[in-house]
Amino acid sequence: MSWKNPQDWQTKRIAELEHSNEALFERFRVANEETSAIFNRVKQEERKRLFAESQVQELREKADNLNLENRQLRKEIRDQEKLQDSLNIAVGRIKELEKQLNKRSGREEPYGLATPSSKRINKVNSTPENRGKRGGARPGHKGHGRKEFPTEEADKIVSLDVMPDGCECGENNWNPKQIISHSVYRFIPARVEKCIYRKLEYVCTSCGRHASGHTPGVIRGALYGNAMIAHLLTEHYCHGQTAGSLVKRWNINRGSLFQLAHRTATQLEKCFEYILFRFRQDSRLVHADETPWAMDGAKGYAWFFGNDDFKIFILRHTRSSEVPKAVLGSKPLDLVLITDRYSGYTVELRMARQYCYVHLLRDLKKEEQDFPNEAEVQLFAAELSPRLAEAVSLRNRNLSLEDYRQKARQLQQEIETICDTQARHPAVQHIQNIFRENRDKMFQWVNSPEIPADNNFAERELRPTVIARKISFGSQAERGLKTRETLMTILHTARCRGLDPAQFLENALNLISENKPDDILQMLFPAQKKENAA
Repeated sequence: MSWKNPQDWQTKRIAELEHSNEALFERFRVANEETSAIFNRVKQEERKRLFAESQVQELREKADNLNLENRQLRKEIRDQEKLQDSLNIAVGRIKELEKQLNKRSGREEPYGLATPSSKRINKVNSTPENRGKRGGARPGHKGHGRKEFPTEEADKIVSLDVMPDGCECGENNWNPKQIISHSVYRFIPARVEKCIYRKLEYVCTSCGRHASGHTPGVIRGALYGNAMIAHLLTEHYCHGQTAGSLVKRWNINRGSLFQLAHRTATQLEKCFEYILFRFRQDSRLVHADETPWAMDGAKGYAWFFGNDDFKIFILRHTRSSEVPKAVLGSKPLDLVLITDRYSGYTVELRMARQYCYVHLLRDLKKEEQDFPNEAEVQLFAAELSPRLAEAVSLRNRNLSLEDYRQKARQLQQEIETICDTQARHPAVQHIQNIFRENRDKMFQWVNSPEIPADNNFAERELRPTVIARKISFGSQAERGLKTRETLMTILHTARCRGLDPAQFLENALNLISENKPDDILQMLFPAQKKENAA
């Protein structure tokens, strides 16, 4: 481009450069402002970073302090637990030493929770609820009225021709209308009859031996008849009458009474052995328990093994496992044995086992009393006790087998859940370990209502023996132990099999006097032929 005037071009060029310079200066200014703003923001972020780093450092210091405090607290907790365990051990040891020293405060019961109410030191009054309970029929029950027994059951029928007293109308004009019956239970007092049998004595023409015919109802050469012997021994060994009362009532010498018992027990020894054989063979459920029984002042034990069909009484000097093994044998048996947790019922017994829940309830109650201020013990007992009690009473609800098993399995699951929960207190752990270590012995009752969760049957059957022990202080000789176990086993087994024990024993003695001892077993087990116990 050509310019006519260079000066104009220069002026215009200078103006353009000045404008461009102003634009650059403005851009520089804007950039400088933006840089300043960015620099300020960087400074702010730096300050924030430094502040955050200081806070992180403080938090780290606090975290370290908390961790240190936590470790110290954990150590203190472990030390407290060790102290609590040591305290529990020391308290238990103190109780053991106090027991060894027979130290009492005067408030203890002589037999602990098993103390009968008659021997309790501080017997509390009955609760208002129990006092409100009255005997007799339930309110609204109509009753059954007076029962008349049928004619075929009557032992005697007496015809009376008596007129009633004067009529209420004042007249005495009676006409017979019909014959009515009045059933009465009469009591015929027992009395001893002295009888002399006169009979011919014969002489053998070949050898000259003298002999006479058999006197009925009497063992050859005996002074006392079989009926009298049977009733005497039944009263003493079955119904619990004392020897002193029998001696006074029947006018018999005490030594003669026990000689009769020894002789009868010896004659029935094979019957006793056969009952043991059938007991092992036929039983599907067995209750067992034991109680002290002295022999001439030395410690011994009376054992019971039984069910609804057999009642076996064994008297021995020992409480060892040899007695259950001798009674139940060493072979596997298809039965359930119900006992307490005594170790004498050894694992060598090859059969199913069920422990008694009533003993566990008693143990729980004792733990509650020993640790009244321990919340864990009280809560555990409050949860477990009602479920054990329900398990004991479940079989009495008349449920169908399906409903029973469903409810029983539910109870089993609840009990196992309670016993599998972690616990700290040794008293709770003790009860829990019983269930954990003996699961196969705790829940046999779940399978059938025929299997109880308690051992009350054996406890009740041993109660008369306990009463006899308190009166007689045990047996006076080894022979007395054998006599008592033989006669008690035979008489009680006969009664539980539907026989009158006195009549059974009389018939047995009659068979012995007739030289037919093998027929005695047919009376006890009429449905099957006698098997060879050997």
